[in-house]
Parts: sequence; C-alpha cells; structure tokens
Amino acid sequence: MAIHKRNHNRAALELTRNTASRWAVGAAAAFASTLALADATAAGNDSPPFIVPPVMVSGSSIPSPPEGRSIERVEVSGDARYEKGKLQSSGDAPREISLAVTLADTADGDMTTRRYTTTLLPADSSHELLAFDRTPTSSSEANNADIALSMHLALDGEPLFHNYGIFFPEVSETPPPLGTHDEILHSLRDPHLAYLADGNFGIMATRTARGGGSDGSQASSVLLAVSDDLLDYRELGLLDLGVTDGVNDPAFAYHSALDRYVITWRNDAGTEYHASFDAFSPEAEVSPPQRGKVTLPGRVANSDIADFQSGSRTPITREVAEQLTTRFEPIRNLGARLPSPLHVELDTTFDAKALPARILLDYSDGSTNSLAVEWDDADINNITTQTPGRYRVHGTLKQEIFPTPLADERADPMIVPFAFEGNDYFLMVATKDLNLDPINNDGEPTGMPLRMAPSISALADTHGGDDLEVDILSAGTLDAEGNPMTGCFWAPEMHHIDNRLSILFMPCYDGEDGQPDMWTGRASIVQLKQNDQGEPLDPRNPANWTTAEQVVRADGSLLNPLQGISLDMTFFIDEGQAYYAWQMLGAVYIATMDPDDPTRLTSEPTRIIAPHYAWENTIAEGPNVFIRDGIVNMLYSGSLVGDTYATGLARATSGDDLTDPASWERLNYPVHKSEPYNGEFLLGTGHGAWSYDADGNQIYVFHVRTDHQDLGGRDTFVQRVHWTQQGLPRFNIETEHELAPQFREIAIDVVVGEPQESTAPGSTTSSQ
Repeated sequence: MAIHKRNHNRAALELTRNTASRWAVGAAAAFASTLALADATAAGNDSPPFIVPPVMVSGSSIPSPPEGRSIERVEVSGDARYEKGKLQSSGDAPREISLAVTLADTADGDMTTRRYTTTLLPADSSHELLAFDRTPTSSSEANNADIALSMHLALDGEPLFHNYGIFFPEVSETPPPLGTHDEILHSLRDPHLAYLADGNFGIMATRTARGGGSDGSQASSVLLAVSDDLLDYRELGLLDLGVTDGVNDPAFAYHSALDRYVITWRNDAGTEYHASFDAFSPEAEVSPPQRGKVTLPGRVANSDIADFQSGSRTPITREVAEQLTTRFEPIRNLGARLPSPLHVELDTTFDAKALPARILLDYSDGSTNSLAVEWDDADINNITTQTPGRYRVHGTLKQEIFPTPLADERADPMIVPFAFEGNDYFLMVATKDLNLDPINNDGEPTGMPLRMAPSISALADTHGGDDLEVDILSAGTLDAEGNPMTGCFWAPEMHHIDNRLSILFMPCYDGEDGQPDMWTGRASIVQLKQNDQGEPLDPRNPANWTTAEQVVRADGSLLNPLQGISLDMTFFIDEGQAYYAWQMLGAVYIATMDPDDPTRLTSEPTRIIAPHYAWENTIAEGPNVFIRDGIVNMLYSGSLVGDTYATGLARATSGDDLTDPASWERLNYPVHKSEPYNGEFLLGTGHGAWSYDADGNQIYVFHVRTDHQDLGGRDTFVQRVHWTQQGLPRFNIETEHELAPQFREIAIDVVVGEPQESTAPGSTTSSQ
C-alpha cells in the first residue's frame, strides 16, 4: 500500500530575529496563529537543507539540525504531538501531520521556520526496509557481479528472496537484431530507496556497466526508478546533475517544505556535494551543485547482512511488508479444510468414491492448494450400512517426494502423462548432457533419450529409469531432406499437436570441421504414428516416429536467416489460436501456426523477450507456457546454461495478440533461481516445463547444476507448483512448507442411518 499525500502548496517560512528560549507547542491553534509564513520556492533559501522525512514511525526523533543550527521550537498540527524530541501519534492507522520547525543560526541567532508534512506510521505495525547492493563473491553462491550489483531488500534485518537481487537496471538501448550484448547491459551500485512526494517509492543509484565497471554515466548522472509496491519497478532513466567530475554514493530525500528533492553525492575526489531538483524525473530541473556535507535520512553504512556493500533504510507499512513477504519469502501451510461427516442411508451400498478425493489446504499468504488423499481400505471395508452407526475412515494426504536428482546428466527435461493401450504412463525426454557437453555428450552416444514408466518416480535413475531409456533418434539418423543429424538433439518438448504426440527439438549437423556444430541446429518436429483407429503406437520404438522435419517460415525459408540456428521450440493454444515460441538470436520469438501443418508458421516471427537485465546475461531461451485465470504465463530461462542459469516469467492477457510485444510484461527479477530447497542448494535452475503428476497436481520439470556422482552436467528435478495469492507460480515450496506434518493424517466420519447434521461443508484446522 503506497502512502498517498495530499496536494499542498510550497511550504512557507518566516525569517525573524528571536532570542527567546527553546519551546515546543503541539496545539493546532498556536500553529495557525503564531506563524506568519512567506512563500519560499528557491532551494537556495535552505542551504544546507534541513529535511523532515515524508514518512516516519511514531516515536521517532526529528533529525538533527545541520551544523551551525539548532532547533528552537517544533509545532505540530494534526493527530500527533511532539514530546521530548519525538513525534508521537495515536491509533493504528498512518497519520498525516503538519509541523513547523524553527531553526536558529548559532552564530547570529537568526531564526528560520519551515512547515513540513509527514506521515507517522504506528510503531507496533510498521517495519524497516533496507535496500542495498552486495559485494560480489561467486556464482556458486548466486552472488556473482550480475546478481550482487543490483538492489536487494531486507525486511527488519532479514534479507528477502534468499538475498538475491530484486531490482535490476534495464538495457540502455533496444537490443539490436543480432541480440543483446554486454555493452548495453548494466548493473548498479549504492541504491537509495526513499518515499516520493506522492507516497510511492523512488530508487536512485549509480548505474554501471555490467559487472560493475564504469559505463560513462557515473561522471554526471544517477539512475532513477519508481515503484508503488516494491514488487514491480519502472525505470525512468538517467538524471544529469550538470557535473562531470563523478557522482558517487548518491542519496535523495523529498523536502516537503520546499516541494523539491534534495540529492547528495561525492565526486571522484571524495568532495561532498548537494543540490535539489523539482521532480523525480530524468527531465527534472536541477539546481547548481553546492559543496558541503548534508545528512539525509536513511543512509546506512554498515550491516550484518552477508556481503553488504551500501544501502538505505526506510519505514514501511504492515500492508507493504505483507506483500513483500508474500512475494519473496517462503509460503507455509497453516491449515487444512477437514471434511464434514458423510451421511449414508441404511441398507444402501456404500461407494468409496463418495469420500473426498482431495483436501483443501490454507497457506500463510492467503492462498489455497489441495492434495489428493488416500483413504484406508480397512476402514472402508469396516463400514456396514445394515446397522446405524458412525464409522471413522482414516486417510493420508498424498505428497510424493520425487528423487533428487530424478535423472543425472539430463538437461532441458520434460515429463508428460501418456495413455497407451488402456494404461497410464509417463514419458520423459531430455537433452543428453554428460559433463556439460550437450553437443557431443562427452564422447558417449548422442541422440534423443525417451523414458516410459507407470509413475514419475519410476522414471528416476535410482528406480531403474535409466535402464528404460531408449534413443528414438540417434546420431546419423536422416532428416526429411536426407541430411544426417549428428549431434545436439536439444530441448525436446512433447505436445499433442493435431491430436498427435509430437516432439519439438533441435538437432545439429556436421560443420566445416566435420564435427557436430550447434550453429547448424534447426527447430524440428517428429510425430508419433497412429494405428488405423487413431491410437498411438508404442513411443519406445524409433520406427514409430515420423522422419524429422524442420519448422520453417510460411514461405518455406529458414526461421533464422541471420545465424541459422533456431531451438527451444514450444507449442501452445490460446483462445483457439495455435502458437510456436522458440529461441533464436539470443531472444524468444513467437508466431502463429496451424496444427494441420506443424512444419510451417502462419505469421512472421516476432521477438517478444530479449534480455534486458544483467541476471538474464545475453540469452533468453527455453519458453514454456501455461494459461491460468485468463493470464498466459510464459517461463523462459536466462544467463546461458551454467551455474548462473535462472528462470524468468513473462505474462500476457489471454485472447490478446500474443505476437505483439506490447502484449507482454515480465518481472524484473527471476521467478526461479539458485536457492535452498529441502536442505540442498539448487544451483543454476532453469529450462523447465509445466506438467501434471498422477494425482493431477501441477508440476514443474527443470534442470539443476549438481555434482551428483561427481558428474558435471545438468540434472533433472521435479517440483510441485503452488500459485500464490498474488497469482504467481512458486516452484520451491519445501516439503514441510507444502504440507505441515500435523495435516498429513486426517479422518472423516461416515454416518449411517442417522439424521444429517446441519454443518458447514468442511472445517478448518490451523497450526497456529
């Protein structure tokens, strides 16, 4: 919740010579009657400036006056008082107040009175937010320069988002057709977060080149951004301060008495400067800089947070803190909706299918989810409908724990349910990645590996899943043009296109040196053949798949005429329109297609996601789509394929023209990244796909960099998906956070022949 301030005139001041003793009065009448206020519009009338923060916590002290001045009196209007140097308010809601502060010049006794507005937050419901950057360490700690040199947040001293970056600067220009390059990517240092005049939040920082070097802007300018909730950010651009000798460690504050912003900084020689500007905008008018130290509220030089470099603190409301916690902190199961008694008439047949199939669970952010329940067969068999009575049936919530990793050296994985010959199976495909060599598989056989098993866990290496694996395509297999596919077989994705199981993938061919060359790779498709009844043939038999064909433009030309390579293709349908999305030129492209001819596009490719942030590095790839509640959720991965890999989220409104880049918005930070999970640190998470498990739970299948069995490639992992109260997916809910131990075992009463009680459908049990 932003704190919105009322419009107010530029505050006035009174310049008088006064030798009276210091005093403070809180009465509004005295405030109105004793001050004769004159307009003060020039920043120079308040140098060095004295600033009362636009938002404070009840019980806070007014800032100390500048050197050479003393506070003579403070007068307060509104529902507040000034006692013993502190501003106090009552009640449990923020209070906007006005106060007049009279400063005396300690040399000549001249008095200056200014009127400020500030909002006092209740002390018992406010929180302290720290915005900061970090000193880079290593990728293995998810704290390389791309991540460390961004704005991080800590709530009441505890880092949010596993101490990962939350605001990243954008590219300084639109990425060119050949893709994003290092020169236009940026990092930041010395972020300063403070309230704006309208009650929203402003961010000011020194913009740097990617990795922390100078990008030239530091000589004269600061980076500006705004946010109304600290969940999403809008970068405004660079504000030029009219200097050329360096702008370091910038900070700002809103000066409500002058309706201007004050900025402080150090030049490259370490000299302190300050100035003011009339709007939080790159187009603001900036006053001439003045030498001298000005202490602004919120500056923080040191912190116990790991690798803390510099930052600022500001108070926030409970509502803002709760939304930050929901977005960036673990979500926990707090309750279960236990089923009401089930009533059965005498002398009828009891059907176990009448028992609830799933139990609704409540979570700390206000969201809900459900898990399937397995009811005890012995308890069910004990029920007789010939005799009135109450029978208790015990159940266990089904929370399958998938092996980690599920499969070694299998990257870009996908798992889907598959019905075959009247039985339910799961299919898994992936990229072979022995020792992080997805082109040649480190000298071992290359091909497209497929596994088929009756459960997801049965696909796992530890359960013999690797013995089930067959290569449905192998090095040397000819494509539809008669060319041998010799390597790669990257990022296979299974989809039903025109009611046929299809696999989109990228093979590569021999290059000029006679070895498989990824730059020869082309997005391609194979489809599972069907019998005369339209039923699928056995997918484990390579002969049951069609010959691989390349996906091309509507006119038959290459998808990527500039570089050739196209990969990571996915398929989805929104509001009856079928789409392909894929990676080429380091970005995600999209086009319409007709499932009747899955080898051709029906529109021109459009770039919708090019890397804009340092965490994305210079690659955006691996799109995969799930549509929920009218929102098209597209996952994509960034930062190449190693330890720094992370997953972003772009969203669009279902039914919009998804080939229009303007239809898409994306988060400034990744939605899935390197972080702890069930006692392990999952490094380089990415390139995943949505799917479902046997109980109908949505799952996310992705790869992680591990050293499992001393191997160096990327391994397959599976996690269930949770949708938060804010409508975002979570992939990292730990086992006991997803289901608290006290809710794993439940029971329902089956009542035979007794009058049905008038009870609400289901009761809630809470762990609190």
